[in-house]
Amino acid sequence: MALGLYGRGQNFTDEEADLLLRRGAGQHIDQMLTYAAVGTAREVADYLEAFRIKADADELITAHQAPTQEGRLRSVTLTAEAMGSDSV
Repeated sequence: MALGLYGRGQNFTDEEADLLLRRGAGQHIDQMLTYAAVGTAREVADYLEAFRIKADADELITAHQAPTQEGRLRSVTLTAEAMGSDSV
């Protein structure tokens, strides 16, 4: 994930990627993943509903971090299905 955010269009060796993570990118990624709904459809739906209640939110905006556009669209579809939505 860090390489996708910080290294677009670049190829890193393992050592360079490790250095990137140690210089702050790793901490930034950890913070971004503080709230992450991962699992079965039921687990995702339960997690998002609990988060919505905790945040006292009327709506949630989700970010789908798959490495490809196809993967991100699939993630949106699965999330919509988990939440019982008929439209994406």
